[in-house]
Amino acid sequence: MDFSNYEFRCSQLSKITGGTIGLTEKQLEEMAYLQKRKMGAALGEKDETGKAIKPLTTTMDEKLMELIEGHKDKTIPKTMQSELRKIFRMEKYNRNFPFTNQYIQKGIQQEEEAITVYQDFRNKEGIKTLFSKNTVRLRNGWVSGEPDLLDNKDIKKCEEGFDTKCSWSLETFAFEEDDLDPAYETQNQGYMWLTGAKKWTTAYILVNATEHQVFNEKQKWFYALQCPGDANDKYWDDYVEKCREVEKMMIYDYDRFIYSNPNHNMEISKDEWFGEGYDIPLEERIVEKTSIFNPDLIEFYKERIVIGREYMGKLLKT
Repeated sequence: MDFSNYEFRCSQLSKITGGTIGLTEKQLEEMAYLQKRKMGAALGEKDETGKAIKPLTTTMDEKLMELIEGHKDKTIPKTMQSELRKIFRMEKYNRNFPFTNQYIQKGIQQEEEAITVYQDFRNKEGIKTLFSKNTVRLRNGWVSGEPDLLDNKDIKKCEEGFDTKCSWSLETFAFEEDDLDPAYETQNQGYMWLTGAKKWTTAYILVNATEHQVFNEKQKWFYALQCPGDANDKYWDDYVEKCREVEKMMIYDYDRFIYSNPNHNMEISKDEWFGEGYDIPLEERIVEKTSIFNPDLIEFYKERIVIGREYMGKLLKT
């Protein structure tokens, strides 16, 4: 095996670019200042006011020594090490380490729904949109990735890309003032690096859960309340109330849910649903965050990729 040209997935970038190796930019600036002052004092130079440059105090000198030692320390951050070790074993033994939960499953199962809802939203806002679904894995010698939505079927002419993220519930849905998740920002930069796009938009979208997911949540309460069989059971009313809460927490567009699942047993009637205003307007179920291509970040990613390749190469020899 040879990791010297390994291409990291865009989804892995955030795991290998976090933390610091050596000194931060601020610490590097401080070290440079202290070194320059120490040298200037030793050579008898003067500052911009014409006064002799003062030697470093004992505290400053100790700080300089500390920074110099820190600059020599190239220890890889723990998160980066963990990711590199996982990748190493995945590649060496031809394995995958899948991870899933209800949040990830909603994103997978409702991806097409999210794309349709997002497209409807943009068209409603007057932005003529017909998304092109990409199915090609791109590579550039540094990273690889399969971005979802492009503004042009020809990847080489792509100016903008899009990614949809399905929120599990209203409780976890992003606010307009929230910053984009750092992992998504890094992934977006990777996609722009691959496609040549100038900007990439992540759209957090609140879409209905699938019928199966709604049913599963109701079932949890069914078992938690000792499986009430009918209206004569002492826990029946509690169970029905919990089912109503599940419907309100997992359904945001009543007509769309019923159209897709006409046989689902809803505890809340259509008249009550709309009478109480439980539907959430489309424009309030979309939060967009746009990333702008940053070449400085790409250079930083390249540095970390080289370090990552070297680390996995050493693992191969141990």
